[in-house]
Amino acid sequence: MSDYDVAAWMFPLENGLKEKHIVKVLSLLPEDSELVPFEIHGSNSSAYGFATADVINEENGLETIVDLLGSVVEDWSNDSSDYSFTLPSGKNAYIGCDFRTVIIGED
Repeated sequence: MSDYDVAAWMFPLENGLKEKHIVKVLSLLPEDSELVPFEIHGSNSSAYGFATADVINEENGLETIVDLLGSVVEDWSNDSSDYSFTLPSGKNAYIGCDFRTVIIGED
């Protein structure tokens, strides 16, 4: 069984998804679940992914999930080191990315 009920891949606006990203995202989701596609667009990046129908109901709609994950797409410094996030319902979400934010010490 999968560890995630929402999975997406994030990339810079000038890039796009590759087949390997779609395969990775789908492999993180339960095989027998009904999946609903979604997209999130920020100022400099986008994410495309899927959510299970069950988690959409538990989170009060797909728009709520998109809003919750939108801060990560808008600002990569909000990402987590293991790409995972816990939604208010307790379900897990994943947003993969080929790039990671590195914060250099401030003076």
